[in-house]
Amino acid sequence: MKYTFTLLFGFLAFISFAQKNKEVKLNWKIERNENLSYQTVMNEIDTTTIDFNFGRLYKDFSDSTKTQKAQNLFKKLNESYKNIDLVAKLTNKGYGVVDIVLETKPKDKNVKSDSSGNGPQQMMKFMNQGVMLRGSVYETGEIHSFWVNSSQRNLIALFFQLPSKPVKIGDTWSLDINLISNDQNFICDSSFKLNKVTFVDLKKIKGETIAVLKYEIIEYVKGSFNAPSFTGKVNKTETMMEFTYQGIAEFSIDKGRWISYDGILGMEATGTMTAHAKKEIVAY
Repeated sequence: MKYTFTLLFGFLAFISFAQKNKEVKLNWKIERNENLSYQTVMNEIDTTTIDFNFGRLYKDFSDSTKTQKAQNLFKKLNESYKNIDLVAKLTNKGYGVVDIVLETKPKDKNVKSDSSGNGPQQMMKFMNQGVMLRGSVYETGEIHSFWVNSSQRNLIALFFQLPSKPVKIGDTWSLDINLISNDQNFICDSSFKLNKVTFVDLKKIKGETIAVLKYEIIEYVKGSFNAPSFTGKVNKTETMMEFTYQGIAEFSIDKGRWISYDGILGMEATGTMTAHAKKEIVAY
């Protein structure tokens, strides 16, 4: 009897290992008349500060009063985003393409404008109501809308790009994402980039097969901005920028959609822009 139980246990363990080690395909599965929606909430989990150092970058023409006003404006614009939710709508466009529309809506419908009605927060509230992104991915996971700008492509890749080939636990792949973009005035001294999504687990919940994915993204550069002025003098500003993203997501192999998606986005910067920001991103 003990021998029988040992064989049975070994067989079950083998079956479990085989299931864990098998390759699966992560495909979007949306019916022709279906509208799949995800609401995205971005909550601050750390003190967020963003300041633009106009005075250091343009010393010859800096005006402390104007610089302070500009910084206050950016702060007000940043505050306006706290009252905005993003809703992603996915539809089957046909021919193996999934259409993506990202819209904004106020969290608080009773938010009132300032007395003038045309302040920066009111302006941003008006601008933030409507479509923020239009793009598409193939059902097989690759980005279809090659024509969108880099910031929109980043969002599409981060939330909707899937591995184009079958994967198994332990496999890794990268996203079509580029968070840092500088012009020719930036001279880079050091840099580091990590762009990795890992298939960490495959599990069954109520008969549904679910893939668990881990996101690890880091982009870091350090150098200097050399901004020429009308006087011929070059203003050099030592600059550091770092973006980080860590996330865990669960994707239903059977239903072809996210079950859960949780991540933390961070940004650190010094020099032309001083920033310390960290947000929790939840899609449901």
